[in-house]
Amino acid sequence: MQPKIHLIVCEGKSEWVYVRRLQRFLDSLPIPPNTFETPLRFVGPEHAAAKNGAFGKLLSSYNKARRDNKKARSIQVWADFDLYHRNDGKCAEHYAAKTEGIPDFLFSFHNFEDFYALHFDGEHLALWRHYGGTTGRRHFTKPLHARDYRPEIERIFPGYTKGGLPADFVSWNSLRNLKANLRHQPAASNPQNLRGFGSFAEFIIREVDRVYPGFLS
Repeated sequence: MQPKIHLIVCEGKSEWVYVRRLQRFLDSLPIPPNTFETPLRFVGPEHAAAKNGAFGKLLSSYNKARRDNKKARSIQVWADFDLYHRNDGKCAEHYAAKTEGIPDFLFSFHNFEDFYALHFDGEHLALWRHYGGTTGRRHFTKPLHARDYRPEIERIFPGYTKGGLPADFVSWNSLRNLKANLRHQPAASNPQNLRGFGSFAEFIIREVDRVYPGFLS
């Protein structure tokens, strides 16, 4: 059986590190019967990290990845939604006008730190949901800038550092939390009425569930 390979073009270092941690975890699992290598691969070349979530930067990185990997059957673009929610730099307008052949982007709602928080349960997740909710700073309906939310996420998650994750951050437990917390994504907050986009969290959970059925139950 040939492995399913997804090449991930991502916004920045945090996303790039996460892809590496995810693949490290998958590579640590026993090889299923009748296979000879890890059956699911998420590949994030460092040069495919755009270092910016603007539509033009991501599009350039995607086009380069496509040129450099002509045989790749799945190239996904992973970005934060906050720029598109606010239409910073006309990101939403550029995305809405993207031409046929450019894949629908997969987003974190609204940023990597929100995606990160979904890997937890209990008090940590509850504190982050309160901070982002209607009784807190309303970040989930009106996403804040990094300078505003980073101090709070560092307080709620004391071990968090931008662009760095523990080697064992991805595990069956954290993926189960992510699956259970998909309903907490503020994806319905879409003031620019964009169409044709998805959730990176839902994408990886769907793929892991497909290849490893029952493990996330």
